[in-house]
Amino acid sequence: MLCGWSTGLFKLAGILRRSGSRDRHAWSCAIALVFGGAGLAAFVAYLAGAPWWLAIAAIKIGTFAYLLPMYFTVCHRMIPFFSASAIGPAYRAVKPSWSLPLVWLLSLVHLALELGHRFDAAWPVDTLLSAGLLWHWIAWQPWKCLRPGLLAALYLAFAWLPIAFALFALQSAVLWFDGAFVLGRAPAHALTVGFFGSMLVAMVTRVTQGHSGRPLQMGAIAWTTLALLQVVTLARIGAEFTHAAQTWLVVAGFGWIAAFAPWVLRSLWIYATPRADGKPG
Repeated sequence: MLCGWSTGLFKLAGILRRSGSRDRHAWSCAIALVFGGAGLAAFVAYLAGAPWWLAIAAIKIGTFAYLLPMYFTVCHRMIPFFSASAIGPAYRAVKPSWSLPLVWLLSLVHLALELGHRFDAAWPVDTLLSAGLLWHWIAWQPWKCLRPGLLAALYLAFAWLPIAFALFALQSAVLWFDGAFVLGRAPAHALTVGFFGSMLVAMVTRVTQGHSGRPLQMGAIAWTTLALLQVVTLARIGAEFTHAAQTWLVVAGFGWIAAFAPWVLRSLWIYATPRADGKPG
């Protein structure tokens, strides 16, 4: 996987460099892919006999230096674009130039604190992240984007991001002032299952429908998957506060598979068949 990742990154970075593009979204994604490769390399080193902490570092790098900035970059570029396309002149697209570097900076500071086991000191950073991400959600005017359902799904998924960092901030603040680790891994579940999982379904469904010549609609399968993911997220978060945590984590794991299976099969069928509108592709 690391060899394939490195080859793809080398080719994509070469195209970006030769193009002379200064597009901040493209470069942000390229930097995130570099961190993703670094995380994979750390895990490969662990598998080859290096210290165990490299495996933990790989997970944290993958979460806060690859997935988080990559997802946010795509949202920063595409959510306002999709909203303006669906709503028209009544929608004001907001894509501030300052927010990409700010989210990058705060994400890397959070990563450094986690790698340094300073979970108690992360609450100022996480509070800023939560506030900034909530500002984006409001600035993108979700009340105007309840139709079509594909658009509403993007906003529902993004809402998990400020919630997740509010939970991270609360966890860290309680640890700082009281020394108690009260939320367990609930913040991580809100981020990974709630935001990453939900946004994956919302964004990929939107792109799949559009590029396969189909109506820009969620459809029953995508809605069912998204709805089940919300249940799975709540189950994963709730598991941290019960005496049967392991049981609930297993239930949530099977719930994840049940949620994704029909959506994945439908997506594969679309990718393997001609466009619905008869156009090439």
